[in-house]
Amino acid sequence: MTKPEKSARGLVDTRILGRALLVGVMLEILLVLAGHYRPLLRVHYVLFGCMMIAGTAGLLYARDLARGYISGALGGLVIGAACGIAAVGLSNLLGDEPEQYIPYGVMICTLVGAIGGLFGQYAAWIREFIATLR
Repeated sequence: MTKPEKSARGLVDTRILGRALLVGVMLEILLVLAGHYRPLLRVHYVLFGCMMIAGTAGLLYARDLARGYISGALGGLVIGAACGIAAVGLSNLLGDEPEQYIPYGVMICTLVGAIGGLFGQYAAWIREFIATLR
């Protein structure tokens, strides 16, 4: 095993990443489908909901991982990108959004996922600090 493979393997935990990806992508798919069949949802809630799901999935990953801000942000970035691809791609396939929104939607969800990863690491740090007070 080469040195870059070792360092990359230490940054990401695939078991936790897989769980967070599964939850985030499934919730994104459900939200887009609900917005497709209920246009009022799409107009008022889908954009915020997509960002919130990506950020929350990144937060949960980093909180469970608790290995530092870089690892948390990297995992949140991957999860946010996957959530963005799932949501915007499905919305495009259903004909709800034109394909020009694909790069922008994915970039926004990626950024929000990375920010969620940072907040998740902060939550892990707070949880660890509270445990030392007992």
